[in-house]
Amino acid sequence: MGRGTLTGLAVLPLLLTACGGGGAGGAAADGPIKIMTIASFESPVYSVPWLKTAVTAAVDRLNDEGGIDGRKVEMLTCNDKFDPNEATACAQRAVSEQVVAVVGPLSPNIGPIAAVMKQARIPIIGPGGADGQNEATSPVSYPINATPVGMGVGAGKLAVERGGPNVVVIGGDNETARAGAKWAAKGVESADGKATTIYAPIGSADYSTVAAKAVDLHPDAVSLQGSGADAGRIAAALRAAGYDGLITGISSMVTPGVLKILGTGAKNILLTSRGHAASDTSIPEIATFTKAMKAADPKVNVDDIGLNGWLAVKLFAAVAEGHRITDGASVIEALANIKEPVSLGDAYPDYKGIQDPPPLPEYPRVASFEVGTSAVENGRIVPDGGFFDPFAK
Repeated sequence: MGRGTLTGLAVLPLLLTACGGGGAGGAAADGPIKIMTIASFESPVYSVPWLKTAVTAAVDRLNDEGGIDGRKVEMLTCNDKFDPNEATACAQRAVSEQVVAVVGPLSPNIGPIAAVMKQARIPIIGPGGADGQNEATSPVSYPINATPVGMGVGAGKLAVERGGPNVVVIGGDNETARAGAKWAAKGVESADGKATTIYAPIGSADYSTVAAKAVDLHPDAVSLQGSGADAGRIAAALRAAGYDGLITGISSMVTPGVLKILGTGAKNILLTSRGHAASDTSIPEIATFTKAMKAADPKVNVDDIGLNGWLAVKLFAAVAEGHRITDGASVIEALANIKEPVSLGDAYPDYKGIQDPPPLPEYPRVASFEVGTSAVENGRIVPDGGFFDPFAK
């Protein structure tokens, strides 16, 4: 943890006192309900500006339909710039703004965000799947997808089932990507394959050495775990090195920029995703999401990162309805009182709430480990089958 992060956390008690932390303060029971999304909207390493479009469109639609029990919802956004210190600052801003929930965030820095949210008793609803360990374990995290834990294990398992037993796992050389590589290797081994793991430097302009090392191992498949831009460059380096076999990974690594980097190499790639592919507009919820995104910006990227943010807002609204929402603690109470699974429009499995006992005790916040699958064909992400549980025997 950097010195700036420690400094930010050191002033947190003063900030919480000033803002009435510990769940105090928040929205008046009849005023607007304030929420926030924190993400790496713009950074040199990884950027998802379209997530802001998605959560804003979801809130606009919610308000057009009457809000939550007649109350409007106000969406704030904060760019963490792929930096843990900035993420802490965003979390502190959420407290000072008296938001009742952080909804649909996508950040590799959920750990420092969750540390602030835990003290303030503000839930993180529908984290996007960039920091699996913290999303799956923090007591204020409420993931609506399988998190990188399930998606990573699923990517490793698919590498064996669709490619073959000899799998090279390439992970970025930072904490979250190393964890992803570990989960992918676990998936390979669960499918009776052999995983050899290579770690690649973050933000490198040239991954030819990494690709050559992987190709020398004569893999049946390669599973990538890391940020989008880096994963795209690694995949392009693999193709340039003559590897035309199966590549697996998590869907959020294939952004429009990655597809551009890959060019003609954007094929024979299989991805585990948070739910059904965002291109599957045969599902009414996804069709509605796509229409709203295009209405907001005809050139916007439509993918499962944005869909996750959209569905996180949908879940927040469904959970909050009928409850007296005044602060984060009141939302946590509403989440604890889920009686029946909440529909996410068949785009994701229904949300069942925190399970007791959980599907996997070491990851107690994950309600379901079912993941979707999609493929890259002709430079586009397309549906590839239904949901599956990578931990199922």
